Amino acid sequence: MKQERMKILELLDQGKVTAAEAASLLEALKASDNQEHLWDEETRQSVQDKVNRFSQNVESLSKDIGDKLEATFKDMEPKLRAVTKVVVEKTASVVDEISKSLNETLKNLEERRAQEECCCEEKEAEDGCEEKAECCCEPETEDKPAEAEDKPAEN
Repeated sequence: MKQERMKILELLDQGKVTAAEAASLLEALKASDNQEHLWDEETRQSVQDKVNRFSQNVESLSKDIGDKLEATFKDMEPKLRAVTKVVVEKTASVVDEISKSLNETLKNLEERRAQEECCCEEKEAEDGCEEKAECCCEPETEDKPAEAEDKPAEN
């Protein structure tokens, strides 16, 4: 801009333009500078407006997403509680069944041990064993009663 003013003043000095023409040219140059400045301000304002609208859109979108997520989790909470309750109940049921089975197994083992002790005591009394380990009989199995049924009865 300074260069244009200097050129106009040089033309005036050289007599190529009149004072009135130089003044007119300087006014036109000044008006052009103001217009250029206004255009930059308008551009800046336009960009600022677009940035503001974009920020508002992003804020609105994030609020909408947050609201939808909150609604989804509110809908899911009762379902998750129900599923959790069923899982806990089923787990408790399985644990009870396992406990019953273990208790039954322990009871059977105790009965078998008691039978073996009784058998050993009977053998000891019959055979006159000095040590229990020599006298102990094998526990009865399901096969032995079946063998007894296969044998003919002795009369």
